[in-house]
Formats: sequence, C-alpha cells, structure tokens
Amino acid sequence: MSEQKDSSLQGQLFDNLRSLITLIDQLRDLGVQEYIKLPRIAVLGSQSAGKSSLLENIVGLDFLPRGEGIVTRRPLEMRLIHKPDALKPWAVFEVCKDQKFFDFEKVREYIVELTDKATGNSKDVVPDPIVMTVYSSDCPDLTVIDLPGITRIAIKGQREDIEKVTLEMATHYCQDERTIILAVCPANQDLSTSDGLQLAIKLDPTGSRTLGVITKIDIMDQGTDCRKELLGQVIPLKLGFVGVKNRNQKDINEKVRVGVALQRETDFFAKHPLYSQMPPDIMGTKALIQKLTNILFKHIRASLPQIIREIDQKVQDCEVKLAQLGPGLPRDNKEKMQVIWNMLTEYTENLNNKLRGKFDVKQALQKDTQISGGAQVKLYLNDLYNEQSGKNYRVSREYTDREIREAIRLHQGDSIPGFPSFDSFLYLIMPQLEKLRDPAIDTLNEVFTYVDSLSNSILKKVFYRFPTILDAISDISSQVLTEQKNKTKVVVENLIDAELGYIFTNDQDYLTMNASIIPQEDKEDQKTAAAAPTGDNAAGTANTTTTTTTSNKPAAQSSNKDTDPEKVLAQELSRRLDAYYRIVIRNLRDSIPKAIGYFLVRAAQEQMQFQLYNEIMKSQSVMGLMSEPEYITIERDTIKKTLLVLRNAQKLLKQDPQQTFQRQTSEAVMDKVKKTAAETINKTKRFLGM
Repeated sequence: MSEQKDSSLQGQLFDNLRSLITLIDQLRDLGVQEYIKLPRIAVLGSQSAGKSSLLENIVGLDFLPRGEGIVTRRPLEMRLIHKPDALKPWAVFEVCKDQKFFDFEKVREYIVELTDKATGNSKDVVPDPIVMTVYSSDCPDLTVIDLPGITRIAIKGQREDIEKVTLEMATHYCQDERTIILAVCPANQDLSTSDGLQLAIKLDPTGSRTLGVITKIDIMDQGTDCRKELLGQVIPLKLGFVGVKNRNQKDINEKVRVGVALQRETDFFAKHPLYSQMPPDIMGTKALIQKLTNILFKHIRASLPQIIREIDQKVQDCEVKLAQLGPGLPRDNKEKMQVIWNMLTEYTENLNNKLRGKFDVKQALQKDTQISGGAQVKLYLNDLYNEQSGKNYRVSREYTDREIREAIRLHQGDSIPGFPSFDSFLYLIMPQLEKLRDPAIDTLNEVFTYVDSLSNSILKKVFYRFPTILDAISDISSQVLTEQKNKTKVVVENLIDAELGYIFTNDQDYLTMNASIIPQEDKEDQKTAAAAPTGDNAAGTANTTTTTTTSNKPAAQSSNKDTDPEKVLAQELSRRLDAYYRIVIRNLRDSIPKAIGYFLVRAAQEQMQFQLYNEIMKSQSVMGLMSEPEYITIERDTIKKTLLVLRNAQKLLKQDPQQTFQRQTSEAVMDKVKKTAAETINKTKRFLGM
C-alpha cells in the first residue's frame, strides 16, 4: 500500500513537472527568452569530463557526436519528453519541425551537419544553439543545454583563444540566476582544479543552484575513492553531488547499448564494497535523474510567479513606450494635420497640467516624481524680497546716523528748525526703492527661463518622432513666451515706477504709527498742561511754571545730548523710512508675483494653443517637415514585435490550467521529497559513524 502511494505521488510529480517544463518550453518557443530569463539546466565541464556519455545515459540513447578534441562546438538544447507509450523513440529539430528522425545515427550526423554549417567546417565554437526534442519511453521530462567543453589548448583548426571563447560562452549561459548548473567533474581529477566546478563556484558562490556530478568513478586509481567528494566534505554544494559510471571508450567502440551500460552501472555500485554503503540517492544515473527532476520542479515552480510579473511589467513598459512613439506616419495631408493638432493638444494639456499641478495619468505611469511646474514657479515668486520682508530688516540701517543728519540739514533750507522735511524722506527712500527693480526683473527672468525649459522638455516628449517639426514648434512656443515676458516686464516696471513716482499710502498701521510719532518733550508738556490748576490758582501756577521753566534752561542746555532736536528728527525720519518701506515691500511682494503669474504664466497657457494653431495654419510648409527618423520606425517595429511575443506569453499563461500547479498535490509531493532527504541525511550520519 505504501509503495502504491509513493508511486502515485511520484507520478503526480512527473505529471506536474511535464506540465511546467512544457510551459517553459512554449515560452521559449515564443521567443520570451530574449526578454525574460527562463529556468533551464546547463551542463558545464571540461572537454574530457564525460559530458556526452552522461547525457546519453540520461536520455537513454546513443546519438551525440564523438571524436578527438572538442566535439560539442555549438550549445545543444535537448528537450526530453517522456512518452510511456512510444514504441520507438524519435527526435525533431527546431530547424525542420516537420521531419522526424527515428534513426539516431542520422541524428548524430545531422548535429554534425548543423554544427559545420554554422562554423564553416572549422573547429571553432559558435554560441547559436541547436534545438532538438527527443520523444522516448526511456527518457525523463527534462530540458538541458549541453555546452561546449572548456578547452585550455587549441588544436589545429581552432582559434588560439579557444579557452577564453569557451569560458565566455559557458559564463553567458550559466550566470543567470534561473539557470541550474550541472557541473561535471571526472573522479580521476582533483575537484579543486576542475574547470567546470571552478567556473560554477565563481558564478554561483553560495552553491545554491549547482549540482555536481562525478564521472569516471570506475577508473580511479586502486585504493582511492571519492566518498568525501560525494558527501560534500571537500567542496560543499547545497544541491550536493551524484556519482555516475558512464560508458568507457571500450564500451563505445564495442557499441554497448546505453540500456546495458545503465544496468552495468547499477550492478557496479550495488556490488562495490564502499559505494554500496553510500546513500542510494547520490549514486547512479537514475538517482541523478530523480534529483534533477526534483530540483527542476521546485525551481520552475518558485520562478514562475516572478516570470509572470516580469512579463506583465515588460508589457506595460512596451505599451507606454509605444504610446510615446505614436502610430506610423500618415500619408494624407489632412491626416498629417490631424496628427499635428493632436500632438499640439497633448503638449498644451501637459503644460497646463504641469503648471497647475493637476494629476496626469501618463506621468503617473511614467513614475514622474518631479515637483510640478506650478510649485516650482511659486518657489521663485516666494523668494522675491524674502530678505527685506523679514521682521528684523530695517531699511534705515542702510544709512549711518551721520548720513541721515546730513540729509536733514541738506533739505532744511531756511525753514524753522525742528520741523521734519518731506524732501529729506524722499532723498533717503528713493534709492532704496530703486534697488527693488533688479530683483523683480530677475524673478521674472527666472520664471520665464523655467517655463520655457519646461515647455521644451514637454515638446521633446510629444514631438519625439518628428525632430524637424519639433524645432519649428519649439521656436513658436519660445516666441509666444518671449512676447508675454516682454509684456510682463512692462507691467513690473510700471509697478516699480508707481512706487517711485507717487509716495502715498492709506495703510492704517502707518497712519496710526504716524500719529504716535510725537517728540517725547511734547508729550511731557501735554501732561503738565493737563495738570495745571484752574481759577485763581491758575495764574500763580502759571507764574510758577514759567519761573520754573526759565530757571531750568541752563539744565536743559547742560543735557543737550539727550534733547538734541536734530537727533530726535533723525530718529523720527528713520522710523518713517522703515514703516513706509515695509508697506512698499508688502505691496510689491503681492503685486509683482501676481503680475508675473497672470501676464506671463496664465497668459502663455491661454494663448499658446491658439498661437501655435494660427502659425501652423499660416505656414503649410510644416506638412513637409513631417517625417520621422529611420531609428524611430525601427524602434517602433522592435517594440511591436516584443509586445506581440509577450502578449502571446500572457495568453499562454492564462490558458494553461496547470499554472496553479495543483498546490495540494505538489505540496504533498514536496513533503515526500523532504522526508526522503531527511532519511538520506540520517543514513549518511550512520555511514560516517556520527
């Protein structure tokens, strides 16, 4: 009963594996491998490691070319399909799918023919693979790629850098994380010097996707064995090692059939005094096939969800790029005009959305995280007079006390001393107001430069296909923006001139402050007058006051420093300068950004589309400029081809009901695999006396 259950689980594993391998092979046939890395098994080793014999043992057929030197000169992708009801095995090559090869001697000859055709009858190696499918009742469900053996010394007819070429080819196939490396190492060679294993460790440092295979165990020197190597005590690999006994040259010369050789291998390990005590799941070709089957099943099952996500993302990227490139070039002038109008509309909408900060679906798809155009414009406008608007800023500090007093004396004339002069105020405030002109014009230029740059960047994206039209439209849009900038400059200049040419304010804070600016001695006199007695005592008091005041004059003169009228006037003038300047700054920080925003930014938005349409309608020569570079056409065709492949892959994945992997069954199978692995570990420990 237990054996029947194990057999059932094993059958379910093979059924699921066949489904997954078929799916991956179909994706590879569609051409998905060119864009998305797909799971595969690559056989890696030196030219004398016994790769060909190993693969023939796995397939169960004798069909690979043999000879001196490097025999496998093209990668050979073998898709093995287990057909339990097949009376006779057959092979099909990708280059001639309609022809079935039942004679595997012919298969060998055709592999040589295809190789010679690609290499020009030389002994060189080429990277283009030969793809063949083998249907047999003896082979497992696997897809493996036999790579040219790593060759250190070139023979006659080979290029001198053959070692470099074979290493680069092996690296190309094995560096992908989704490739399982089957590293083949001969037992009569030190593992640490094995070319295949060295490269595998370099490409897979953790050993998580490398399975080691030790060949030629039967021809090791007498008294030696490879038990430690097989148990991973010399070089540890997470997938472990498997030992096999292939056909030797004598067997090949005597044309010993693969089936007979496999039985001899089983007998060899069963009767060997040491290897018969080793865990059975690491000895022999059958154990290797079982191990490869389990590894490939788990590997594909783990990789497929990510492959699906990558395909979906690639489709989305292609669709976005194709939308940017647009459809092919129309021939009719009316259609050409419609295309141009559509692009102009797209350009103006994008520009408006950017400046207003509106949500744009296309930008969201392109993951555009840059600050919106309107927000950047606002940053420029907010910086205008930022320093002068600070709480601690005093324009009067631009002058020394001496300069302010000189201004008072200069404009006092023959008037009675002690009265503030408006001319002194003008003399001091005008230069400071004039200094406000350049920052305002600089801000205008910054906003113009940014909007013009933003406009050009959008134009390049929209008119990417038509460089000549792009140049023409770019000139028109820059002209529109320049005209609006010049108009805006006049408005900004007028605002500055108004502040310079007409000193006036209705600001309540300033008027309130103006009423409070009264010399301190005047306030004291008002307090004294308010306290004076009435009636008969008023006169006496007045006399007393008069006398007191008269008697105090020398004291006042002695403290002239504190009551100097010129100093009081200078302080008052400074306060008036600061107060009025703050009002001007507040006005201009509002009015100038509004002028720039309205006369430049908003006006350009409103007039851009109309001006562009108008200019194009005037000049029909734009139609003649409508031609796209050849590289755009090639790029569009390439993306369409890629999109077709990936969409077909999506359809295939959606149609295949097996992509769910029958989770419950698969999990039961994997539990069985884990249980077997645990038993193997225990057997190994017992064998080592641990």
